[in-house]
This record gives sequence, structure tokens and C-alpha cells, in this order.
Amino acid sequence: MIGLGGAALLLAGLTGCQKSRSYAEVSADIADTFPIEAKAAGENPQLIGSDGPYAVLHTTAGDITVLLYEKEAPKAVENFVQLAKQGYYDGSRFFYVKKDQLAQAGKPAPEEGAVSPAGEPLAYGEERSIWDGPFEDEFHDGLHNFPGAVGMAGNGRDQNLSQFYFTVSEEKPEDERVVSASMYVNELMRQAEEELEEKTAETDLTEEEIEAFEAEWNARIQSINTEGIPEEYMERYRPAVERYRELGGKWGLDYKQTVFGQIVDGMNVAQAITQVKVNAADRSPKKEICIESIDILETLGEGK
Repeated sequence: MIGLGGAALLLAGLTGCQKSRSYAEVSADIADTFPIEAKAAGENPQLIGSDGPYAVLHTTAGDITVLLYEKEAPKAVENFVQLAKQGYYDGSRFFYVKKDQLAQAGKPAPEEGAVSPAGEPLAYGEERSIWDGPFEDEFHDGLHNFPGAVGMAGNGRDQNLSQFYFTVSEEKPEDERVVSASMYVNELMRQAEEELEEKTAETDLTEEEIEAFEAEWNARIQSINTEGIPEEYMERYRPAVERYRELGGKWGLDYKQTVFGQIVDGMNVAQAITQVKVNAADRSPKKEICIESIDILETLGEGK
């Protein structure tokens, strides 16, 4: 699943004259308060602006409004918009949550009565893009995983279909070099994968040749410790690094997952979704949170 992080365990043991709290009071699920009223998200943290369109996600937790970046991530936005208009996301669930960090959705709801070969009810329908198969990643130096970012949750390089995530993490780097190093490594790993793919498309490589290729790229990555990051990359990363120092975020996803939107209203709803109680096995919410429908608007005033 997308993202890194951990869950916090709260232990309460009150003694003496203090009145002890019940387990129910300590362990209340914020999902019991849904839906909640959406509030404005404040200033857009992304390094570039957009004229829209907008997507309004009507969820059982409340409404979340997302500004889409169709110029910088045209395929991701087109795919999301068209699937939304088709009703593809209607009735689908948030299926993965990391506390105070991110939530993932985008697997379609199953058709009514659909069952597995074993006769069990299906949890999800068949995932697809508007082109049926996966489409490529799209990166832009002005779009990053700051709090409120919305990105494609593709399972590997250029494997985007319909899943997406939003991040609410406000974790700030203790050392800004970690941010630039993460971005650089993600870009190097991508270059290595593309180069290996080209080589294997032209001819079959022996096991020794593949090992030599991997050793060469590992050496390039390890050289960061001794030689640092090339200055041209540092210049590219600097504005984002400064923004991460100020606001926090999930920089480990930069140049790895396509960012195609930013929450501009309902950030409090998004944050609340990341605070629900989850099942330990798969981090799915214990109480189902669904996307009821998605409206696509050219302007925020449309439809009011």
C-alpha cells in the first residue's frame, strides 16, 4: 500500500482518587461522528496553481473538494474525471488508512450479487482505467506530497488504473537532506528500471549482466553518501524541500506516485478519515466509509 508510518497505542491506567475512564470513552471511533461539515483547507501548498476543474467527493464522512491539475497531469486527471462521470467510484470504499498520514480509495464496488469462484461475495469490482489497461506516471516539479495532496496509487512504475490516495501528513523532516535524497533516489530508481527495460527489450541479458547492471546503479545510489546530490537536482528540489520544512508531508512518494490534485475544502474531513479505527490485518476502516458520488465542476461556484 501507499505510504509509510505507524499507529499509536494509547494506554490509560488511572488510580487513586481519580475517576477511571471506561474503555468505550478512551476508544471512541471518530467514525461515529460522521458525516462532518467540510471546512476550507486554507492556502494551497503546491508550488503552482491551477484553474481547475474541481472534483467534489461526497463521502459518508463528509465532502472533500479537490483542485485538479489537468495541465501537469493530463492523463491522471482525464482518467479520474471520466471515471467519476461514469459513476465508477460511486459506492466504493476507503480500504486502507494510515493514522494521520493517508487514506486510499478507488477500487470500484462490485456488481450486485457478484461472487467469487468459491461462491463468496466479492469485496470489489474489476479495476480499470478509461483505457482499460494501466497508464504512465506523470511528474511535475511543482506538484508534491504536501498535506492535502491527491495522487494515483499505482502498483509500480506506470501501473496506474483507478486507485488514488490523499495525504494529510504534517510530518516535518529532521534533516532536509533526507528529503532531497529521497527524491533523487526515486528518480534514479526510475531511470534504472527504464534502462533495464530497454536493454532486455533489445536482447536477453545473462544473469551476470543483470547483476553487473544492478551493481552499477547501486554504486550510483551509494555515492550520494560521499559525493552528494548533483547541483542541478538540488536546484530543482530546493523549493519543495523548503515547503516540506514548513508544512511537512510525504516526500518519500515524490517522483514515485503521480500527484494530480490538492484538497481545497474538506481537509478536516480527510484528516478525520485517517483517524478512524482500522482492522489490524489490512488497515481497512472498521466502520465502512464510502464515496457516494463525485461531482466534477469547472469552477467552485458551479451548481450553487
